[in-house]
Amino acid sequence: MQEKITKLKKLIENSNRILLINHIRMDPDAFGSLTAFYYILKKLNKNVKAINDENKPESFVFLDKNQIFEPNLDLKEFNPDLIISFDAASIGQLWEIYKNNENIFNNTNFVVIDHHITNLGFGTLNIIDTKSSSTCELVFKILETFNWTWYITPKIATLLNAWILTDTNMYYNQNTSSTTLETAAKLLKLWSDFRTPIFEFFKKKSFEKTKLFWIALEKIKKEWKIIYTSLLEKDFKKVWTTDQDTNWIIDMMINIDWVEIAFIVYSLNKWWNKASFRSKEFNVWEFCKKFGWGWHRLAAWFSSEDSQEKIVEKILNELKNSWI
Repeated sequence: MQEKITKLKKLIENSNRILLINHIRMDPDAFGSLTAFYYILKKLNKNVKAINDENKPESFVFLDKNQIFEPNLDLKEFNPDLIISFDAASIGQLWEIYKNNENIFNNTNFVVIDHHITNLGFGTLNIIDTKSSSTCELVFKILETFNWTWYITPKIATLLNAWILTDTNMYYNQNTSSTTLETAAKLLKLWSDFRTPIFEFFKKKSFEKTKLFWIALEKIKKEWKIIYTSLLEKDFKKVWTTDQDTNWIIDMMINIDWVEIAFIVYSLNKWWNKASFRSKEFNVWEFCKKFGWGWHRLAAWFSSEDSQEKIVEKILNELKNSWI
């Protein structure tokens, strides 16, 4: 790991045009790790660009009002001499940007920074630390190794600490380690704001999100120690929400005392549905791999072109065979 991090520093020092990318439908960890690195590289006077198929979610604006992502960036014109991917567990998660620029990715120094156990390494340099609670925790480790922590402003410290908070569920999840807590303490010393992210991501609920919860609650079903519900595209539109507003609902479901597994099946678009899981002990990562994806041991998902009814049927049948 140390040797790879040293190699990354040399690549950065010898590069002039650096492209940063994170996975589609970026979550807090993907956004925070990339954005923190972006501002560090800006301080080093590097020509750096950030790209994703989408702009950042509105819920992240309180941490960074700037719109650094350029979904329509012409990669051929920018001609990067270094590409760094953040929090993407597979190259498929880079979606259309990779598909449309495969030749550039394959002929450029390509660094993968990630913490997911499912990541087999798809870059020319792979810095993958599955012991890190989040990619943000790994990024801080990299910055420490570089001796670049003095570049970390309160804003950058808050970006890193906020996403460590979300990936560990406020240090509750099993991915929390002593290193995680030490990292959080170091970021506090660098004047990170930890109260605002806790309020924004864990305490605050909009009226629209609350209405979405009631829609999900009306459809909720249980089978043994499993609880599940579903949401259609029209449900999101009805209350002015999106599928990205489902995480807190499933987190509420798994906190019911007798529940061991909770899942939501919801529309991504007219053709695709997603099944998102939480568990108290059962390895949902291994379970979701049977359907083509995974993520974390106690929080995982997969997507499918099947109808929601068919997906629920497959999930329950498989759970009966592998768990119940």
